[in-house]
Amino acid sequence: MMRHFSNEEWMSYINDRVSKTTCEELEDHLLSCDQCLAVYMEMIDRQAEELPVINTSGFADAIIAELPQRKVRKKVLYQRTLFHYAVAAVITLTLMSAGFFQSITGVVTSVEAASLSKPEKSVSNSLMEKTLALFEVFDIKQKEVNHDD
Repeated sequence: MMRHFSNEEWMSYINDRVSKTTCEELEDHLLSCDQCLAVYMEMIDRQAEELPVINTSGFADAIIAELPQRKVRKKVLYQRTLFHYAVAAVITLTLMSAGFFQSITGVVTSVEAASLSKPEKSVSNSLMEKTLALFEVFDIKQKEVNHDD
């Protein structure tokens, strides 16, 4: 038959006033006995009722007040996005007024004209010419072999 523990024994366990071996015995018993588990929970509730009430109002505010204050740094002018846009716009306007973009279009036009002026062979024509050159080499070698016999 299973031995059940008294309310006083559970209260001693809750207040940590039992030996290590008794503590282990009580914990093992809690795992197997639902009746003692209910008594144990009731003793915990009684223990909680006897505890003093702690006033927590203002607790969070006091903790936050003790934290070091973080300094808010303002961004320097050159770290702002608007500054970067303004610099890009000034550079673009400077290049436009100096005629830089017109000179680039002139270079592109001359390169296009040069590439259009020389006729380009099609890929199939160049492959055909290389194949015919190979056949001619084979034909010459074949004639040399036949001529040596």
